[in-house]
Amino acid sequence: MRLPDFEAWAVFAAVADSGSFTAAADALSLSKAKVSKAVSRLEAELGTVLFHRTSRRLSLSAAGRSLVDHARRIRLDGEAAVEAARDEASLLTGTVRIAVPMSFGLRAVAPLVARFMAMHPGIIIDMHLSDARVDLVNEGFDLALRIAVLPDSSLRAIRLRSVQMYMIASPDYCARHGTPRHPGELGEHRAVHYANAAQPGLWSMTGPDGSKLQVRVPRR
Repeated sequence: MRLPDFEAWAVFAAVADSGSFTAAADALSLSKAKVSKAVSRLEAELGTVLFHRTSRRLSLSAAGRSLVDHARRIRLDGEAAVEAARDEASLLTGTVRIAVPMSFGLRAVAPLVARFMAMHPGIIIDMHLSDARVDLVNEGFDLALRIAVLPDSSLRAIRLRSVQMYMIASPDYCARHGTPRHPGELGEHRAVHYANAAQPGLWSMTGPDGSKLQVRVPRR
């Protein structure tokens, strides 16, 4: 069994409601010729005349009057289906897995996640709070926030902002071990390192003139 020509049925309804092929063509953003062919195609399929045509007037035939309500329902159902599909496509749904550093995630990201989920109730956020490095692909993460210089990879990365780093020492430490006068002297001191850094203990610095220096600072 052949499927109904839904386009022709919808065009038939538009012509009946607008009262002319020209008005229906404008309403459907189609050419008048295409509208006329669609109606003729439907008449051939049904084996009956749907309109009485004269040079001045277009009117429904008896068969057209009995079928026009069916045509209107087909057109309205089609338009409703398209609208529902568009609404579904615009509705964000699913689970998003993100990896975020612990302290930064709790302080800065968690409030934003709560606001995002309120705006998009169809989204579930699975937030992994850890300072450990993760394998985004093998561990199934959709994205990660990192405060670091990232190695080259095929993953797409976007810098959100720069972070100012500080080297600090307590007055007691400086009193007992001396205050370094130049970054190169840091190698003679002891420091508390961040274990999850790419190279713990290797500090990279850039001077006011753009010169770069790397110093390996022993761990306490």
